[in-house]
Formats: sequence, C-alpha cells, structure tokens
Amino acid sequence: MEMIQKEMCNDRVKRHWGMTLIEILIVVVIIAVLTSIAYPSYTQHVTQSHRQSAKADMLKIQLLLEKGYTSGYSTNGVLSGGLCLVCDTDSQRYDIAVTISGSQYSISATPLAARGQNSDKCNGNRYSELTLNQVGQAEPSECW
Repeated sequence: MEMIQKEMCNDRVKRHWGMTLIEILIVVVIIAVLTSIAYPSYTQHVTQSHRQSAKADMLKIQLLLEKGYTSGYSTNGVLSGGLCLVCDTDSQRYDIAVTISGSQYSISATPLAARGQNSDKCNGNRYSELTLNQVGQAEPSECW
C-alpha cells in the first residue's frame, strides 16, 4: 500500500513540472497586450526627445552666430557643406539649416521621414518645420 501511494505522489509531481499550452498562450497574450499599450507611448517619447535635441541645437547655433557677430553673421565653424558641425541631433531625424540675409538669420529644423520624425506632433498638430530667427522668435509656438 505504501509503495502505491509513493508512486501516485511521484506521478502527480511529474505532471506539474511543465506548463500547459494554455498557460503559455495566456502569458503570450498578456505580453502582447502590454506591448501594444506601451509601444506607441514609447515611440511618442522618442520623437519628442529628438525634437528637444533639435531645439537645443538650434539654440546652440543661435548663440554661436551671435557670439561671432561683428559686421554680419557667418556660419563659419557652425556649418560646413550643409552639415552642422556643432549639432547633436540625429541627421536622419532632422535637417538643420541656417539662412543668413544681411543682419538677419533664420535657423530651421525640418523633420525627416527616414525614422518617422515627420509624424511628430505638438499639441496634437503636425508641423513641417521648426524655426528660430535673430530676434528669438520661434515657430510653431506650441512646439517651443
């Protein structure tokens, strides 16, 4: 009798060592639901952080332009061949350009589609370009 009980106990233990297919499917479904909720929020935060980086670079360029001002603005040391020398922004996310006209300048950052930055929104509105000029006027205002 004792031997039969030991064998029955051993059988029960052996059956509970693994997971059933239903249990694995439930875990997979829970992970999928959590991922579907978290991923859009994550991508939104990533695009917003890249926008903040582009704005910081635009302000850095503005400071360098003002620092180097003598009788006019110059992009020497700031831009070379259309590339920003002082920028930390990912060049696949934003195209940063400076336009100088006499004693005026405009710094622009255009979001690019390569990594989906062009789908970034400020207060629910998409924008086609961030701009900053010599008097500190920044557009679109809801992004600044």
